[in-house]
Amino acid sequence: MHLLVVDWDFFFPTPAAGGPQGPHDDLFTWPVAEDEFHTETIWEARHRDFTAAGVELPQVTGWQGFWRRFRFSDGTVLVYADSNAWAGLLWPSDLDRPNERWDSVHLYDAHHDAGYRQNHQSFEEWKASGDGIRCETWMLAHHWAGASLHVHFPPWRESLDRPREEPLAPVAMTIDDGRAPAAVFDLVFACRSGAWVPPWCDEAFTEFLRSAPLPKTVFDQNRWVHPRPDPARVAEMKRELYAKVEKMNRHSG
Repeated sequence: MHLLVVDWDFFFPTPAAGGPQGPHDDLFTWPVAEDEFHTETIWEARHRDFTAAGVELPQVTGWQGFWRRFRFSDGTVLVYADSNAWAGLLWPSDLDRPNERWDSVHLYDAHHDAGYRQNHQSFEEWKASGDGIRCETWMLAHHWAGASLHVHFPPWRESLDRPREEPLAPVAMTIDDGRAPAAVFDLVFACRSGAWVPPWCDEAFTEFLRSAPLPKTVFDQNRWVHPRPDPARVAEMKRELYAKVEKMNRHSG
């Protein structure tokens, strides 16, 4: 049995994840955390930074026609959510196959999600840590169960040397060349990655889901706002509010 996982940031080129570098790379060196501040609030400030620098807002690209390359077994469903961490909780038992594990997990992502050495030095250390399944470690859960892991980095990535990848478990890593894996997939998961991909790409994510030739369901533990508030509109509303307050203060004075 085979699991396919697609992270929306696969289609969002950034220099920090190995994309082409340029004069405004500092605008992409943002901190990430899967909380409301980093998935929603912070994007207004980032939108303002791009605008102030005269840089066109970065967009997703290359998602059209993505699903056509894959083969799916009868009854395959696409599950979606905001965080990729939920992919670590998807098992053949969700398909009424309680005694099986995934033979392979294929991930299309700008990051490998198989553990990072700034957090743990080894797979064994992660197992003993009690940290559990997070967006950056969920593939380790499937490795633990015996699945082979495959990461397909986006074609906009220039090299596997930048950034250098050192997952905590064996992972077959490649830059996507458009060819399909041999696997026939029994379950598909797609995540929006709201801490990595901005709200102005949310409508495209909706279209990306719609384009998949599969029945769809949201992961039952997911909590999110979709689409998120438009940062440009939020900024405009704040400017209007501040102008009203300033006018009121002048009149009251």
